[in-house]
Amino acid sequence: MKTLTSGAALLALSTTTAFAAGLDRSGQSVAAVFAPGGTTSLSFGVVVPQVTGKDIGGSGGSYDDSVGQTYGQVGISYTHNINEKSSFALIIDQPYGADVEYGTSPLTSNLGGTSADLDSLALTAVARYKVSDRFSVFGGVSAQRITASVALNGTAYRDAVAVSGVAEAAGVDSGVLGAALQGDSASVVALGGPATVGALGAQVASVAGAFAATGGYNFDMDESTEAHYLIGAAYEIPDIALRIAGTYHFETEHKADTTESLLTGTPLSRSQNSTVEFVTPQSFNLEAQTGIAPGTLLTASWRWTEFSAVDIVPTGLGRDLVNIDDSNRYTLGVARQFSDKLAGSVTLSYEPEGDDLVSPLGPTNGLKGISVGGRWTDGPLNISGGINYSILGDAKPAVGDMAVAEFTDNHAVGVGFKIDMKF
Repeated sequence: MKTLTSGAALLALSTTTAFAAGLDRSGQSVAAVFAPGGTTSLSFGVVVPQVTGKDIGGSGGSYDDSVGQTYGQVGISYTHNINEKSSFALIIDQPYGADVEYGTSPLTSNLGGTSADLDSLALTAVARYKVSDRFSVFGGVSAQRITASVALNGTAYRDAVAVSGVAEAAGVDSGVLGAALQGDSASVVALGGPATVGALGAQVASVAGAFAATGGYNFDMDESTEAHYLIGAAYEIPDIALRIAGTYHFETEHKADTTESLLTGTPLSRSQNSTVEFVTPQSFNLEAQTGIAPGTLLTASWRWTEFSAVDIVPTGLGRDLVNIDDSNRYTLGVARQFSDKLAGSVTLSYEPEGDDLVSPLGPTNGLKGISVGGRWTDGPLNISGGINYSILGDAKPAVGDMAVAEFTDNHAVGVGFKIDMKF
């Protein structure tokens, strides 16, 4: 069982790259701190999402090419025993990310030209102390780097920005103006009658034309690097390969320089250089494993992430670019040792669905996935790999709390590899 503990358990939990909710990428596991001293690991994965859909209303655009873009994940770790009670691990991972692009024309679809690119990198040092043979505590600090760029374009954003900008300049409610332009009689009266609404409508049309002509809204955020902290505890019974570990990641505050362009060259131009403050979310990981028969291990995990606390509100736009619900991810797996050298695992993953209306920068809603992996051990060398297939939940991207597109019947495939060497 000891061989399985250090082999197939890690295989089941970490070798297969999978699509995840919100901005989550690596899952921020600190399992490396439980590896034998002297272990060095390198992992690499590729995720290929297939996220397609169509417009609701508007010009009726269709997103036949995947909005979710292929991306890679790299992880590196090293574990060292200081003495019988103390150890530490160094971990490099990519905790958050986004690769979204609506490749259709912004003139003929609600979201054409909209995109998001967010990259992250974290270098974490985790120290562990064994209070007893069964109970240990650990804590860590990391340097967390974030950079991002976002483009908002298409007829849905064009109309929303135009109505909002004209309403703000005229000192009227944008919702009332939008309703009046749609022919709502009460809203027309509230704004002073058809003549006033007609004049405001002409301004909206002018701003909408300028929005399309100037490339929509573009946001670029410079790199921000801040210290991030984590604490945790674990309970183990080595004889039956039992381990229950909980890890809490603290919320981390960031501040970065930004560049925005919106309606450049028009009286309503908001192009400027500024700064933005935001946080990366607090989260909690619960990871468990136990032997259930000779050579057989049961694994389970739960990860909660408070994505609802992540708000990026650029000065010029004045509205939140990130609108993502909190996420919960559950996994359940079985790992089996077939011989001294070969082990395998099967893991199920699940993320419950939330509100049907989602951010266009994350057009999925929950998932159900399965991962199958294998591991080959030859002396101090372990080579493992796996493949994940996830069914992505249907979602309706919204602009201004109104659905503008519908995404159904989508999936993602992930392939991951990992090499462990004990020196």
